[in-house]
Amino acid sequence: MHEEEKTCAEQPEEKLYTQAELDAALNTERENYETKLAEAEKLSAMNDDAKAEYLRGQLEKALAEREEAVAKRELMADALDKLEAAGLPKQLSECLNYSGREACEKSIERVGKAFESALTEAVTQRLRGRMPRTAVGGSSDAFLDGLGIYNGKY
Repeated sequence: MHEEEKTCAEQPEEKLYTQAELDAALNTERENYETKLAEAEKLSAMNDDAKAEYLRGQLEKALAEREEAVAKRELMADALDKLEAAGLPKQLSECLNYSGREACEKSIERVGKAFESALTEAVTQRLRGRMPRTAVGGSSDAFLDGLGIYNGKY
């Protein structure tokens, strides 16, 4: 009897799907199937030379996409290093342009300047402080007078 309890407890709870989620999943699968079917029909209609040329083009396209992804990862790694060297937070890397090395460097400069400006403004505002409060009606505040704090009346 204890074995049944353990197996029931170990079984993961089943996830219930809504009709919209099921429809979306089915539509995605249908689109994938139709794409693959169209691709197969296209290939079957080609002669051997055209098929080889088409497949070569597909391989070149996939290779170019992989190279682009690798280049983007390298740019991201370099950008993180540059941000760290400049003393800027790594979260700023999400705001950078990774379309090319020059664009990435320019965006690092712009984001760095904007961050420094915002930081300087925030520090200035914080250091500025607040004006002391005066009592209602402009009379002197006994509490502030007791502490020896100027309350704007003198």
